[in-house]
Amino acid sequence: MKGIWLKRGILSALLLVAMGACSKVEERSSIPDYDVYIKTLGNDYITLRIAGNSLCYIPSANTIYPTNTKLGYGGVVIYRDMEEKIHACDLACPVEASRNIRVDVKMPFATCAVCGSKYDLTFGFAAPVEGPAKETLKKYNAIDNGSAIIVSY
Repeated sequence: MKGIWLKRGILSALLLVAMGACSKVEERSSIPDYDVYIKTLGNDYITLRIAGNSLCYIPSANTIYPTNTKLGYGGVVIYRDMEEKIHACDLACPVEASRNIRVDVKMPFATCAVCGSKYDLTFGFAAPVEGPAKETLKKYNAIDNGSAIIVSY
């Protein structure tokens, strides 16, 4: 009888460990949460079909976006990594945490001219590789549905 309770106890402990290992870890960001919704069509979609390409969507008085478009905190970069996976990140530098201080994207890197932080976009991690940054660029959901890329938060 003791053996059954011991086995149940071990099984329960293993189940709890497995559940903890599968839980989603939320990345913390210095960039505040803002609504994001971008749907790429036409030439933008064609550009983003190629590995290593990127497009930046920045709030500007000179650019007209569809009415339901929402550009996050400092704007959004959508890019296809070297493994041909689609990604999207906020353009605001996490070190500066200002809407008006954006990273400059020249694939496969994004660089902040103010603090000097450099982020590697090669495989979609958007992780810092130089400078004072300790966190990744704020990431958004990006899906390629075969006719458009949709970015949301």
